[in-house]
Amino acid sequence: MKLNAGAVPTGRRNPSRIGQVRPSHLVTTAGVGSIVDLPTMSVIVRSLDAWSPERQETIQEPRLLAEVQRVLGQQVRALRKAPWDPSETDDPYTRVGVPVTPFPGWVRCPRCHRLGPLDPPGQFDLVHRYGRRPDLAKWVHSQCQRQTTTREVNKRACVPARFIVACDNGHLDDFPYVEFVHVNATQPCGGAKLVMLDSASTLGPQVTVRCAECGASRSLQEAAGKTGHEKLPLCRGRHPHQQRFEACGSPLRLMVLGASNLWFSVTASALHLPQAESVEDLVRAHWKVFGPAPSQEFMQMMVDGMNDLRNLRSVPSDELWALIEKIRAAGGPQPEETSGDLLEDEWRLLAKPTTTRQDADFRATPTATPVGYDDLLEQVVQVTRLREVQALVAFTRIAAPDRRDLIPHNRVSLSRGATQWVPAVEQRGEGIFLQLREDAVSRWVGKVANHPRLIALQAAHQRWCQNRDQPYVPGFPIARFVLLHTFSHLLMRQVALECGYSSSSIRERLYIGRPTKPAAGVLLSTAASDSEGTLGGLVALGSARYLKRLLDQAFEDASRCSSDPLCAEHVPEFPSDTLHSAACHACLFASETSCETNNRWLDRAFLVDITRDGLAFQL
Repeated sequence: MKLNAGAVPTGRRNPSRIGQVRPSHLVTTAGVGSIVDLPTMSVIVRSLDAWSPERQETIQEPRLLAEVQRVLGQQVRALRKAPWDPSETDDPYTRVGVPVTPFPGWVRCPRCHRLGPLDPPGQFDLVHRYGRRPDLAKWVHSQCQRQTTTREVNKRACVPARFIVACDNGHLDDFPYVEFVHVNATQPCGGAKLVMLDSASTLGPQVTVRCAECGASRSLQEAAGKTGHEKLPLCRGRHPHQQRFEACGSPLRLMVLGASNLWFSVTASALHLPQAESVEDLVRAHWKVFGPAPSQEFMQMMVDGMNDLRNLRSVPSDELWALIEKIRAAGGPQPEETSGDLLEDEWRLLAKPTTTRQDADFRATPTATPVGYDDLLEQVVQVTRLREVQALVAFTRIAAPDRRDLIPHNRVSLSRGATQWVPAVEQRGEGIFLQLREDAVSRWVGKVANHPRLIALQAAHQRWCQNRDQPYVPGFPIARFVLLHTFSHLLMRQVALECGYSSSSIRERLYIGRPTKPAAGVLLSTAASDSEGTLGGLVALGSARYLKRLLDQAFEDASRCSSDPLCAEHVPEFPSDTLHSAACHACLFASETSCETNNRWLDRAFLVDITRDGLAFQL
């Protein structure tokens, strides 16, 4: 996907191509409000107001659209793909693409160390080689005395100033270099010429900013740490992706360009669920045709004449008319049972897969349960075809939201006003669904309800919510969730070794249900943007002969960790708010793209008896 630089202080009215990213990254890692590092510059993706929705195809997924409308409002009308032009032949002047603008707005010359803003123009100029090399666009210091060449195209590219500031409300701004350096002056000197002296690669006393006009100098280390906000002004409420300001006044935090906590996506995803193909379901789906039918003869004429009803032509006329009369007597077709919960609808289909609920984008077949795991697994389902649609609804900064929380308190809007559409991506792939025995899980949950490790996690959860100004909602099924989540990570690590896909490309989907309708299932899947999906390496491991070996190895590996005994004995204690116990990077943690909850709610002691305290789920 091309990146078009708009609002660049170059004097040019038309946007310029300066790079490209994958369409899927516009939802996961390089979405609206994120900073994208290009070879020679750094840019921020603009808000949806600046995009070109007329060049974006619509993705049809009613369940996901309804969820997005629940979060953002009924004014959301569509899920749209990344913009593209089917007639485009790699034209460098095309306007099709994602609009971006340079950020941070300060750059540093690598030769003379001059530090200055891009706006107003004059000190730094944009050099863009139009043609097939948009990656060669760069900012140069036009007045640098240490570069002997007079041709700007041959000058060394300036690098983005690597310090910025952010606040807990999601605002992002350039570091206030001029005010920070001249803190002791009554007012900044009129011709401030700043120089950044960076003799080390890390933040420390060596990173200083000095004014060449008045000689004022200050180390950036003063703005770092827990008390660094005291040396910085209050937040002025800047949203660079929306190019606007709003009231804020919160403390600022020094951030390094490229930090992983500068942008977290808030996404909603849904699996495609096929419609049933039974006669009754087809009649209900076309009730606008069958409902007003005055006679059996008229009904048969409609069936024979309408192409949409061709699947009903083999049904005897008497049987079809009797079914219509039955539905009429019941007061018309009742709406299909749906919970409004994306995961609950998926669980209902995965737990009871049938051949009548399959199509080109969903195929699920139950397979044999591995020998020795009948007490743990209710069934194993090989999902040979699946389609997942993922939509970006918002983003956060500094604090990562829970994957299941679509309304975090610190979320930032994707547009200035009410969002009319959201970017989305559809992927096709495969997966393995494992359903745990509900009777065994329920008995174990009741048995360990008052276990000290569970109480410690509950207390840590309260502290976690308090530290982030979020309401604590009691009743979260900690035991059930940690059991399923730990089991998912154990199996996911083993599957990644043999399925042929990287560990970061395998994703988990947990089904825990509600208190009134509990569930216990795990879906491990992998998907690709290609219309053909993936190659079957993951679903093949769902066969009993392979899955038994993977499960045996997973439970064996869970019994030990290279960080033991520290890992095995870890329990969150006051004032810690970590939401995991016996888990670390050596044994359970997965990549950010794989885990639903950012590696929270994990504990090996829930599955294997590593603490000798009776907590482990007994197979």
